[in-house]
Amino acid sequence: MIGNKLELRTPDEAEIIYYEAFMRCDQQLMAALWADGDVVCIHPGAGAIVGHEKVVRSWSNIFSGAQRPDIRYQVVKTALSGDLAVHLVTEEISTGDEAYALILATNVYQKFEGGWLMVQHHASMVQAGRSQHTLQ
Repeated sequence: MIGNKLELRTPDEAEIIYYEAFMRCDQQLMAALWADGDVVCIHPGAGAIVGHEKVVRSWSNIFSGAQRPDIRYQVVKTALSGDLAVHLVTEEISTGDEAYALILATNVYQKFEGGWLMVQHHASMVQAGRSQHTLQ
């Protein structure tokens, strides 16, 4: 770590850490993954949250008292251009019962001097409770 930021060598490594932090409800790991500055996070059904402090606080609120979710995710498409990487991801999230939420997320990572950090996350709920889905 450099200061309070992770040193991640690739956007794929950053993706793994993001979901690890999410599944463990680890506020510190999540905060260390996000870049400083005007980062943007949009949780399903919510508006845009802008700024590192506000984004980290939103994750802290989500994790507070939460049961650790089971998350199965798949990177469907990636785009890499210079120091930016964009991942389109499907997420199946459950908290132990049979129902789950299907989420489409766009995760954007930027390469900084110390490595790759998250700069944007936009998640939208697609449908709940179905085992088959398409991205059409």
